[in-house]
Amino acid sequence: MNFLHAHFAVLVDLARSLIEVLILTVGIYSVWKLFRGTRGARVLAGFGVVLATLSLLAVAMQLTVIEKLLSFSPAVLITALVIIFQPELRRIFAEVGSRPLLGSHRQQTEIIEVVIRSLEQMQQDGHGALIAFEREITYDPARETGTILDAKVSDDLLATIFFPKTPLHDGGVIIVQDRIAVAAAIFPLTQAEGLKRTLGLRHRAALGLSDETDAVVVVLSEETGIISLAYNGELRRPLTTDELRSQLISILLQNKTDEKSLVEQLAG
Repeated sequence: MNFLHAHFAVLVDLARSLIEVLILTVGIYSVWKLFRGTRGARVLAGFGVVLATLSLLAVAMQLTVIEKLLSFSPAVLITALVIIFQPELRRIFAEVGSRPLLGSHRQQTEIIEVVIRSLEQMQQDGHGALIAFEREITYDPARETGTILDAKVSDDLLATIFFPKTPLHDGGVIIVQDRIAVAAAIFPLTQAEGLKRTLGLRHRAALGLSDETDAVVVVLSEETGIISLAYNGELRRPLTTDELRSQLISILLQNKTDEKSLVEQLAG
């Protein structure tokens, strides 16, 4: 009986260890996937290499002072994470607590269709565009550098804004709900490394805004006519208008769909 009890205890301990390893593995992989390619990723990697090297030297050579200092490394690491990844953390927390932005499901779909029609026309005309769908996080400098419009979204207005050599042609448009809030806005350029040299300022600005906020940013290349979408620090390209529609609906309407399902469950 005691043997069975001891054997069961060993199995429980083994299962607990396996669960801990699994949780740590998933956690580390999720963090790596979340922060890879960001501007602070290499800084954090370098910090980790230095920390690991010092730890090995301290243990091997019994450097007690360094060992004592390294005992405070977890607190230092957490502080470094907060400082280095402040924009990314802000974006993550916004995603966790995000709420629907563009009113009704139908209204959001209509705005997406207006943008799609406008992009199709600008593609034919050989014009470029930079359009951001603002969500929970507001990028205040864009309102300071751009021109406040507060005009209803329409394909004619978007085409006029991005017509070459017009006063509002340079910079980006910010859509809030069913309104064009700002035109000719200056977005922050991404600091991510390893980007293709063929990517122009519009693409880098789109990525930069998606690094800093939870906005969804659409780019139409004036040179190639290629459509790209920047979201969560990632650039998705090339996209057809149908693929862009699918991506926008998936991102912008997901929270609305989840909220509706929750209300239906509570009502049931």
